Amino acid sequence: MTITLGRTEKYDILAVSPKGNFVKLSAKTAQKRNARSFPLNAKDAQGAAADFYYAFVKLNSFETEPEFWIIPSKRVCPLIKEAHEKWLNTPGRNGKKHKDTKMRTLPIKVTRGQARYYPQNWEKELKKYYRNLTQLYEPRGR
Repeated sequence: MTITLGRTEKYDILAVSPKGNFVKLSAKTAQKRNARSFPLNAKDAQGAAADFYYAFVKLNSFETEPEFWIIPSKRVCPLIKEAHEKWLNTPGRNGKKHKDTKMRTLPIKVTRGQARYYPQNWEKELKKYYRNLTQLYEPRGR
């Protein structure tokens, strides 16, 4: 395993299994305990691959244990692309067209304003990607 130190455009961590298989990981963080989404970039809407994952880490203001979601890029990339396209095609304030930006977001708690852009079951789906430190260190079978 190696940390890329900014030497790759999309990946923060590269890991190799004993069999030589690569796994690429991009880490995204949110500091606040009440964070509802993670900021992403337009580049994150492209480049999905079977060996590429996102680790979304909510640091909870360092008051409680971090929470995290490991989500395959094959789910993240099309999701944020579709959500952004829906946002662009939905009139903004006073019926004005939204201006395109490079900013994208991945919600972990869908707000009323975001509900029309993300799948209805998104928060439920997120549960299968959710982890916390307690889950990592509990013995299996409990």
